[in-house]
Amino acid sequence: MRRGLVLAVLILAGCPAKTPRPARADNESPPPAKPTHQPAPATQAASNASAAPSRAPRAASAPYAVPLTDKGVYPELGPKVRLRFPTWLAGAPSALVRTDKARLTYVDGVPVALDLDETGLRATKLGADHDADGDGIPNALDFLIGGKKAALNNAAYTEGYQRLRYPGGDVPRSVGVCTDVIIRALRNAGLDLQRLVHEDLRRARRAYRNVRKVDTNINHRRVRSILPFFQRHWRRLSADRAGKDVPLIPGDLIFMNTMGDERPDHIGIISDRLGRSGYPLVINNWTVGYRTSEMDLLGTVPITHRFRMRTPALPLAAAQRGLAGVLKRQALALDAAHTQVLLVTTPGWSTSGGQLRRFERRDESWRAVGRPVEIRIGGNGLGRGRGLHDAMQGALPGCKEIKKEGDHRSPAGVFALGTALGPQRRRPFRGPWPWRATDARDRFVDDPASTHYNTWQREPSSGAPSWKSAEKLAYYRLALLVKHNLSPVKPGAGSAIFIHTPAGGASVGCTTLAKKELLAILGWLRPDAKPVLVQVADQVL
Repeated sequence: MRRGLVLAVLILAGCPAKTPRPARADNESPPPAKPTHQPAPATQAASNASAAPSRAPRAASAPYAVPLTDKGVYPELGPKVRLRFPTWLAGAPSALVRTDKARLTYVDGVPVALDLDETGLRATKLGADHDADGDGIPNALDFLIGGKKAALNNAAYTEGYQRLRYPGGDVPRSVGVCTDVIIRALRNAGLDLQRLVHEDLRRARRAYRNVRKVDTNINHRRVRSILPFFQRHWRRLSADRAGKDVPLIPGDLIFMNTMGDERPDHIGIISDRLGRSGYPLVINNWTVGYRTSEMDLLGTVPITHRFRMRTPALPLAAAQRGLAGVLKRQALALDAAHTQVLLVTTPGWSTSGGQLRRFERRDESWRAVGRPVEIRIGGNGLGRGRGLHDAMQGALPGCKEIKKEGDHRSPAGVFALGTALGPQRRRPFRGPWPWRATDARDRFVDDPASTHYNTWQREPSSGAPSWKSAEKLAYYRLALLVKHNLSPVKPGAGSAIFIHTPAGGASVGCTTLAKKELLAILGWLRPDAKPVLVQVADQVL
């Protein structure tokens, strides 16, 4: 058959034809070994200061059987599945949560391991939003287990359009394409991608630009057709395969490009094992001539998109969940006068990506406001800053680095908030939060030798200023001042810290996010609520 005809058939089936790359199945000759590209969380101290110690449920490298009966696909393969606590997450801040059926290890709000130990934070029975099929295994971990079952099933890559029942349709288990791995893995968690995509397509037809015709037989089996679903409903993460901003976690869903045109044409699931390349293996069905397996792809195949299943708040005691749990683990206490909090959490002290959440104190408890927002911080992560937490004994037990000028770290701790600023004469948001317009002469001095260090100054209209370096505030189109290192100012301890736009890569020490998100925050803040920023390496349970 000519290549053009093969390509046309494979696009119908789900994955465009791929030219085989050096990446091979795990039991074949791998590409040349490279240094480990994952961050080294073993150097990061755990942030848990609660009764639930941060530790792996067993030796990080030891494989173990799933201790519960999995209700999902291919039940006869369940006892053969082996999980591992991912070695590259061994030192990341974690929490042990005990449900009515098992103990779960959470990293960055995601379950990554389970056992039958009875210690840990106690949660009530997981609801359907956590465990759709009711087998005691959270959806995110059930998805990974489903991927491993698909690899054990070892379906041969076989393209072609087939008529399927709806809902719950599948091609014969002996065959499939790359998307069928995802379909089967989700079905293992009690989630039907065929139905989910079809219903979402009906609700938001314009979001699915690659779908020419609604067809329950094939829409969910095409890589580019299902991309909008995950963009709309799963957490979107950086495509950086090194995981410097947010570490790769087993069960992360990745779209890849194998054709060199920067568009996604392949899909897989991050496994819990590292390949010889130093990157995690990928559970996938590669192309014609291959079978579903865990392969060492990331050394040569670029990621175009990465997603993570959203995990709802766990049914924990009020003192352990949400903001209250973070404050307890970080040994932080907020005065009753503070009734608004911006909480920024990152998966580790040296990672540069995370999430921002808003909280309000109501009836002596903290209530979440809105949805989590993706943010970036300093490229080297967090360093202990100078703020309100300085008076709190034992605060930030896991933070070993100290924030310094030029270290590309954002300050960790608790900080009051200053004025919002930007070049507009009128504030671009509704609300009472103070606003200050900037122009070409506004500076924030970052020269540690200057008496004006870490203060807002005006550059003189003539003559040289008294400082050697300062940030031009006109650079910030929209920003919120963070009161780090202000009372009193310590030379060299870090200066000019803001929450600002635009969103993008890692910053040199600020916290960045999308403009619409910052506008929502500024419209929400109230001076009488004495809002603060809490910025730490932790997870919201």
